Amino acid sequence: MANFEWEVRAKDRRLENKQLKKRIKELIHSRDEWKIKAITRKEKYDELNQKLLVVKKNLQHIQNL
Repeated sequence: MANFEWEVRAKDRRLENKQLKKRIKELIHSRDEWKIKAITRKEKYDELNQKLLVVKKNLQHIQNL
């Protein structure tokens, strides 16, 4: 009887580990997608800030004329 319980627990644990590994892969994939999105947004934000600084500089130059 004890041998049977050990086998059942081992099988359950194996299935649980398999599910956990699958979930970890899903989380890593999701995290990587969000990381790429965040990096892309930051790059666009930085680019727009640079353009804004150029526009402000040009505007001040025009105002001083």
